Amino acid sequence: MRSLYKIVHTTCQTGWGEQEQRIFNESVWMENKGHQVVIVAPKGSPLFTKAKEKGFRVHGVSFKRVSAIKDYGQLKQIFKEEQPHILNTHGNADSKIALPAAQKAGVPCRILSRHIRFPVRSTWYNRKIYKRLTHFIFTTSDHTTQHLQRVFKLKDMKIFSMPSGILEPKNLAPRDAARKALAEELSLDSATRFIGFTGMVSRDKGVDTILKALKLIQSKIPHHLAIVGNGTPDYLAELKRLAQGLGIGKRTHFIAHKAEAWPYYRAFDCKVMASRNNKAIPVEGVPLALLEAMYSSCPVIGSKTYGITDIIVDKKTGLLFDPESPEELADMILDTITNEATTLERVHQAREQVKKEYTIDAMGRNIIRIYRLHQVKREQRYLPR
Repeated sequence: MRSLYKIVHTTCQTGWGEQEQRIFNESVWMENKGHQVVIVAPKGSPLFTKAKEKGFRVHGVSFKRVSAIKDYGQLKQIFKEEQPHILNTHGNADSKIALPAAQKAGVPCRILSRHIRFPVRSTWYNRKIYKRLTHFIFTTSDHTTQHLQRVFKLKDMKIFSMPSGILEPKNLAPRDAARKALAEELSLDSATRFIGFTGMVSRDKGVDTILKALKLIQSKIPHHLAIVGNGTPDYLAELKRLAQGLGIGKRTHFIAHKAEAWPYYRAFDCKVMASRNNKAIPVEGVPLALLEAMYSSCPVIGSKTYGITDIIVDKKTGLLFDPESPEELADMILDTITNEATTLERVHQAREQVKKEYTIDAMGRNIIRIYRLHQVKREQRYLPR
């Protein structure tokens, strides 16, 4: 059986979000294991540029509606030249063009990765994409997997939840040192303790709920709240006014997004993720920030929303609360901080879970198993009967 593969990844995206970072990190992992990776992305996009700098073979395709016919012909030529064993598409626009081009070019294994959580309608073309043009579908959360199974009546061996794996840091800062560093960054006393939030600061992330919870227990704990992440100026100003109105303005600190959040997880006595669904549509896949905190041995508290409930097992690896109940969250923060023994047990189980299931190494091994599953199926078709 073939042990090494040539893989083409396509994406129409031009940003540098979790999706593009996942493609890049997965590609680096595959190359390190001896596989070949080719990246097809809009020319000049961050992924295109970073992949080229890393030494990957890259092809620039715009994936714009006006260039669809040209892109289709270019992709067929790329597949003919590269002769990949696997195509993995990652966006709506590139999937609609690359999958039929790959089928036409005879690419043996075609995979569609669904990163976003928005519902998919059962149109004739979507049925063609999800049922006929793909051999496998990868999603980033169980909720998306279940949704697609219902809409397209997909079999279990056709679709797999494949959350992004975290890149393990080479080392983690000692807790006391990390806390003191954060206190110094904020010009606070070196003994200051922290509750934390990291991620995009938006209404869907429920930061207002965290502020209201801190208000309820501010007389019982000495902790400050560190909010690490970017948001719109208007919403950040709204949150600052809310903190002042709740009487916790001096204990609430806003810190701009950091490329590396590991030191903050080590500084927090607990990390809270209070996301709320938007009109029944989940805002989270499996949040990398939560996985990183769990790996860092930082106690975690999350809301009962899709994505978060994929990884937090209530009372075993963390605590779960109603996203609209600051009272429930306040009780859980208090419990986490004051009941050290039970918190440490949850922290240990959470870290072991992430190390076993949610690292880039675990993700890569799971993906390779799918590649080999498909290869076995293909080879069995040609065995004499």
